[in-house]
Amino acid sequence: MLAAIAGIINVWIILMMVLLIKFVCTLERKTDTYRRNRETREKSIQVTKQGIWFILAYMAALMPAVVTIISEDLPRNFPIFVACAYPMQGAFNALSYFRPKYISERQKMASRSDRRESRVSSILKTLSITPPKRSSASSNAILQKVPAPPNEQDDGCSGKS
Repeated sequence: MLAAIAGIINVWIILMMVLLIKFVCTLERKTDTYRRNRETREKSIQVTKQGIWFILAYMAALMPAVVTIISEDLPRNFPIFVACAYPMQGAFNALSYFRPKYISERQKMASRSDRRESRVSSILKTLSITPPKRSSASSNAILQKVPAPPNEQDDGCSGKS
């Protein structure tokens, strides 16, 4: 019974994604009369790819639970895997959500002549994280603020005065 419900939910999600893609294609066809370049279907392609990524994120998180419902002969530790995989849907959705911005950052980096930036810097820019700039003056100031170690002769515990 639960396997049938899970199957219906999966089919419903895929059907809704197909309808969304069809809707975007219809809107693009209607606006073709106002566009100069009618050959490209950029929005349809973007919506399709993004929808597929979100479906894959959902499936990756939910399929272990579906396997648990369907199969009776599972390893002993499989429920632990399911318990870890299901909450990962948020992380998978975040990867799907940030994917277009990451791709645009990588394309910007490729178009520039300076290619010293790494994938990590693209990820940081995608997440709007700016790493702090390190300078030798600031590191020297930090080192100067460190107190000197206490004198071994006067440890304060010897009782000598």
